[in-house]
Amino acid sequence: MTPIVFICAAGAASLYAAGSLQIKRSLTAGAPKRRAIAVTNFAMALWALPLFFISRGDFELTAWLTAVGAGIALFLGRILAVQALDLGDLSIVGPLLGMKTLLVAIFSFSTGQAELTGWLWIASIAATAGVILIQRGPKRLTKSRRAAACYASGASILFALCDILVVEARGQLGIGWLSPTLFLTVALLVPLMGKHPNAPSEARKPMYLGSAIMGFQTTLVILIIGLTGQAVMVNIVYSSRALWTVVVDRYYGRGEGVAAFFRWRLIGAALLVAAIAIVIFQR
Repeated sequence: MTPIVFICAAGAASLYAAGSLQIKRSLTAGAPKRRAIAVTNFAMALWALPLFFISRGDFELTAWLTAVGAGIALFLGRILAVQALDLGDLSIVGPLLGMKTLLVAIFSFSTGQAELTGWLWIASIAATAGVILIQRGPKRLTKSRRAAACYASGASILFALCDILVVEARGQLGIGWLSPTLFLTVALLVPLMGKHPNAPSEARKPMYLGSAIMGFQTTLVILIIGLTGQAVMVNIVYSSRALWTVVVDRYYGRGEGVAAFFRWRLIGAALLVAAIAIVIFQR
């Protein structure tokens, strides 16, 4: 991995935490979930459009449909991710979304593409412990935390599928066809969510700011995966967002609301990152 790719992946991880914080603030201020999803999806498409003019491969229908499939997976994953943010703390949702890299690796083991080793068991135990620690919080909110964890886990599966499809399509299409197709699919599917009323005035600034940041960092991740083909290495650096989201939620999010559980959630996030690192380097 070159230094520029590392910097881009690490930067995208920190931008993810900043963007998620703004989206969470907008939801707390009364922004409808559908509105937040729609604005974010359109932001992704706008960031991706200029990529049409660089590195286009030959148009191939099967690869193009694969890119459309990646867009559908990302669209559905975004719905679950925003639902998770609406129900749970950023310090819970962010690390669980980072499990997509672990899921991709485990899928490769389960399908017989790689040998089942002791390191995988260690990673699985670390990931399980991490998930348990991340969900620590007030007992009165246990139901909401568990629901948020379920939505975030579902989103992780869909995001992992998106990454797999991107790698499959990049060789034929090139990033010039792949990225705009993927993100335009995400935007064009917005009407399927139905009507989405305007957000209250106090929720609009964080919603638009968060959408712009999330759109940029998502496009950046797809761009560097598409250009380099180093999906594994990019994702392991990008998984550092698990730590960033816990720290950002503590000091810039709910603050004292999560302070009592900050240490446990930080340890849980670190265990998830460690599990991802173990599995990826054992592939």
